[in-house]
Amino acid sequence: MDNKYLCLFCQDVVGGTEIEGHKNRHHKPLGHYGFMWPLSVSKIPSRDLWDVPTYESSILAEALGVGKVYIRDEGQNFSGSMKDYSVERAVMLGLQDGFGLFFVVSSGNHAVSLAKYAKKNGAGAVVFAPASSSKLAFLSSLPDVLAVGVEGAIFEDVYTLVADMSFEEIYNANVSNELLLPGFCPVANQVVESGLSPDYVIAGVGNGSYLAGFVLGFDQLSLPMPRIIPVGMQGAFPTERAFAEEVLVREYDDFLVMESTIDAAEGSIAIASYSMPQLIQAIRLSDGFPLGGLTNQDLREAYLLLSKDDNLIEKGVIPEPTGIMGLGAAIKHQRRFGSSDTLLIAFTGHGVKDVCGIRRLVPEISDRLIESARSSRPDLITNNENDVGGVIFVDKGISVAELKDRIITRTERMVVDD
Repeated sequence: MDNKYLCLFCQDVVGGTEIEGHKNRHHKPLGHYGFMWPLSVSKIPSRDLWDVPTYESSILAEALGVGKVYIRDEGQNFSGSMKDYSVERAVMLGLQDGFGLFFVVSSGNHAVSLAKYAKKNGAGAVVFAPASSSKLAFLSSLPDVLAVGVEGAIFEDVYTLVADMSFEEIYNANVSNELLLPGFCPVANQVVESGLSPDYVIAGVGNGSYLAGFVLGFDQLSLPMPRIIPVGMQGAFPTERAFAEEVLVREYDDFLVMESTIDAAEGSIAIASYSMPQLIQAIRLSDGFPLGGLTNQDLREAYLLLSKDDNLIEKGVIPEPTGIMGLGAAIKHQRRFGSSDTLLIAFTGHGVKDVCGIRRLVPEISDRLIESARSSRPDLITNNENDVGGVIFVDKGISVAELKDRIITRTERMVVDD
């Protein structure tokens, strides 16, 4: 059955096979955004997702002055981040349609996830990212991945460049492919099956589709849902402004603060969010609200508080700087929560993938945190942290035609093992 989707801009209802045509006809300039909302989700096939643990922390609850705090450690996913939910679905759908190559624009975790899931299924991946991304070294260590680092670019520059290209031979695993959003529904199922009833779910805004999919899952279960709280870094959080202005899309012309104040949360160095319309819909449906204003100092405070919970540290619950934003926001804005509230905070990416960021933020305790992170996920450790020889670097001024030609030429030579 072809699922039905609501266009959040014009309120038209279209089938899944009609999405691309509708976007091209009516909303072409916004085609790189995810703005179709599933009205129904047919039964999702059984998944191969790794188990994701959730831990209660009385230490964090006491420090925050709330009833209970649960930490959902999404860093224990196959690739080390919550991106796996939509990526696994993308690879599944793409393979069903006969694709052997997949592409994504990502400054980190999304690219890593696609690379690992494509390889796991005997396919190949093409990932586009700013040349400054700390994950390029990790990507270069993975087989059957063509990584394209764009020099002098931020995430939006790369997304705009690639948005003008179409690949008939390569499946789109970006958030602009709304067929992928139901991949996040299992998160809500797992929370319900675990017997948890959080009042709030808090995670970084760079993971807008994760939070939107969480709400979609609860909506499909027809259960009362927790309030969704996306959080972001000061000067790089347009979703907060969009929500205040009651619009679905808000972009900045530039960062509103010095970029050095947000350098430890790489996934938040952005002036737009391409899952923003879906995230705004999720906030509205759940009666949630965004919380912004985070700085590197807030992330430091989050690590310092986390280090007081020996149980979490011993279990390797160590997020990367982007992944700890939810705890940072809960500390900074704890006045927004009551003494009887239950918070579910998602650590959305594993710390082993950004040990440099942890060292910058908390040098005095970094050795302990990094040792625990590496012990928890040795499979995510790469030995070529300073070697990005496997990455193609291009200038952001490259023409679309030239870039596409280079991609097609390289992928034709890509050998994917069975």
